[in-house]
Amino acid sequence: MRLDAHYTDPTLVSRYDAENSGRDDTDFYVALADELQARTVVDVGCGTGVLAAELVDASRDAAPGSEPTSSDRTVVGVDPAAAMLDVARSRTGGQQVTWLEGTADAALDHLGPGSADLVLMTGHVAQVFLTDDDWSQVLATAAALLASGGHLAFETRDPERRTWTRWTPELTRERSTDPDGTVSTGWVEVTAVHDGLVTFDGHTVLEDGVDRVSTSTLRFRSRSEVEASLDAAGFDVAWTYGDWDRSPVGPQTSELIMVARRR
Repeated sequence: MRLDAHYTDPTLVSRYDAENSGRDDTDFYVALADELQARTVVDVGCGTGVLAAELVDASRDAAPGSEPTSSDRTVVGVDPAAAMLDVARSRTGGQQVTWLEGTADAALDHLGPGSADLVLMTGHVAQVFLTDDDWSQVLATAAALLASGGHLAFETRDPERRTWTRWTPELTRERSTDPDGTVSTGWVEVTAVHDGLVTFDGHTVLEDGVDRVSTSTLRFRSRSEVEASLDAAGFDVAWTYGDWDRSPVGPQTSELIMVARRR
């Protein structure tokens, strides 16, 4: 798998959290792990580790006697980008997470088959698997990781909403500030759309004036395609949401947030 510069260039990686500071998805997945009473969680494509660290640290706000507390969890974060994992290891709560460099197979090798209660793919990681073979492989690995009745959860953008049409410099340009005061300007520009694949350039300009460009390609799968692939991998879809507030999929939503149960 080719890694985008956004995940490997130390300068761009240092800006990642500032540019992706929303909490709706993190709150959703932490709440889901609690509801499913997931004691062993694998975060595939964990990035800088925001979610994984929160999954082991969320017990600080838990009610006395709640079952289970997040501190009971084993959390494994796996990512192919070493620079992202460097950030993950240094964050608060990072010492309680097992960080693995590689793909989902690395988590399977580490934990063994049938050992996880919940496998997560967040940050639209599901869309980086561009071919049907690559997507089928990661679903098969997730199924192997999970015990019977365990869950896989991820989000992918609904192609019916054509969100990429709004990925223009005019609509995506924004300034962000790091905790150290460093300011950057970023924007996105689509360069190609073909057969469900959308390629775009992410631009980041720091105070040195250099435009650092990271080119990415994402796969947009329809709801029916995703459901069929889950079924083939041994999953039953438990819930599908259109937004992080658990709204149903509809004209006003742009996500397909899938929670599937391992048969």
